[in-house]
Amino acid sequence: MGAAELRRALFRLPLAVERIAGWGVVRLATRLTGVEWIVLETIGRRSGRRHPVVVDVVGCDAARSIWYVQPADGWRSAWVHNVRAHPEIVARVDGRPLRVSVRDATGAEGADVVLRFLRTHPWYGRVIVWLVGYVDRINVPDAELRQALLTTPVFAVERADSPQRHGGTTTQPQSL
Repeated sequence: MGAAELRRALFRLPLAVERIAGWGVVRLATRLTGVEWIVLETIGRRSGRRHPVVVDVVGCDAARSIWYVQPADGWRSAWVHNVRAHPEIVARVDGRPLRVSVRDATGAEGADVVLRFLRTHPWYGRVIVWLVGYVDRINVPDAELRQALLTTPVFAVERADSPQRHGGTTTQPQSL
């Protein structure tokens, strides 16, 4: 198995665990690592079929029902192409399906989210930087790292029926 195959297997491991052992095991992994995962059920831009993908949550605004995620393969990731074609999808958050809308948060918003994540999860951040390679290293001053993260792809996954998106307020995501 080459490096590319190993990397692909590592990125698919949480989805396999969720399918085989259930969401309880994913919750346990979340407690052990301190990192949350969600499943995005994208719609194929050409096929129209559903494609599940597990992504790390690098930030969360619970009050506005927004989860920030990053594609492991950057702009080349199939799920990125799919959500650009069909941004209204279903996500499974803590095992619950939610209608969501995905938008590009790359830039200052995304850089701030990822910087907070890397400073909060330094060991996990080092592993991700090694696997994904968005930046060379994370042991640099915040201003320098934030600048390097400005072009790092970040997407906001927002509850589609969130009153916050329409001027109201909400504190809890609602299931389908």
